[in-house]
Amino acid sequence: MMVVLQWFLWFIVYGFMGWAYESAICSIDQKKFINRGFLKGPLCPVYGFGALACILLLYQRTENVVVLFFTGMLLTCAVEYITAVLLEKLFDVKWWDYSDRRFNLNGRVCLLGAVVFGVLSVLLIKVFHPHISALTAQAPEWLQIVLAGILFCLILWDLYATVRHLLRLNSRLKDIQAAINEFFSKNIKRAGEVKDAILDRFEESEFYNERIKTLFSLNRIQNMRLFQAFPNVRSLKYREALGLLKKFVLREK
Repeated sequence: MMVVLQWFLWFIVYGFMGWAYESAICSIDQKKFINRGFLKGPLCPVYGFGALACILLLYQRTENVVVLFFTGMLLTCAVEYITAVLLEKLFDVKWWDYSDRRFNLNGRVCLLGAVVFGVLSVLLIKVFHPHISALTAQAPEWLQIVLAGILFCLILWDLYATVRHLLRLNSRLKDIQAAINEFFSKNIKRAGEVKDAILDRFEESEFYNERIKTLFSLNRIQNMRLFQAFPNVRSLKYREALGLLKKFVLREK
């Protein structure tokens, strides 16, 4: 039981550290604070799972830095790739895309990210985890149980709220996309233009009615956080609808 609690707490610690790293990088790039991550809270699960994979297979198994670097790089890239595939399948959304970077694999992982993950894996095994594992081992059992219980409930609630929001968002995008498709059908037959060339006129058309306007406005704050955290997010089923929604939300901020 205590072993499971310790691994869960490690997942939380490294998920938080990953969130802090990602948020710092994005905040510096956009010159404002960005809450980076799939969840609303300060946690990036992909970093937590990547760290646990490295600890399970590499910790106290080798002292060779080169082995740690390349093996850690492969493990963490595998976790990122699998996470990207799962999220795409579950929500029909591509959350990140490295297609514009050299040496990428289906846009889900890239060489630059792999190198960073390799370095972080070495730091994890050689620097961070010896201290983190010692700290959790010294903590009283009751404290570990209380912390794990509270954090588990918070994460479960965050996950529920996030998934509910995304499912509702997809339902709204479906309706918006249907209106856009009708708009395309009418205008393309008349003007013979490509879709992207006439999409800017959608808000001036009769298809942009009060119901569609309401769908654009719902959960604006949650959608804004999503678009700021994942500026390159792309819907696999409702591309134009998500693009217009992103434009509307960021314009209204």
